[in-house]
Amino acid sequence: MKKRTYSLKNRKVELRPCPASLKIVLILLIVSCTAALAALRWVHNGIQAEIEGLRNTAAVVEYANSELERKKDSLGSVQSIEEIAKEELGMVDPDTVMITPNN
Repeated sequence: MKKRTYSLKNRKVELRPCPASLKIVLILLIVSCTAALAALRWVHNGIQAEIEGLRNTAAVVEYANSELERKKDSLGSVQSIEEIAKEELGMVDPDTVMITPNN
């Protein structure tokens, strides 16, 4: 290969041909950088999907938490205590007459 010579602002610039080994090293460097960028993109997409899943889980937990807060706030009322006693414990008001059939 021949050398190229150019003049640039009172300076002489000489371009020499590049050895084949340097070309191979540059090509390998470009290929490895491209592969590294593809791997980083793949990891980034996986992390983004995990973040989205965690956001969905957080929304579900937040909703359950608000429901529990609502229940907690209503537990102290007399009406709520009577409702729990009737539904879960099978209790009745003292003025109520219970009639159960004989089997």
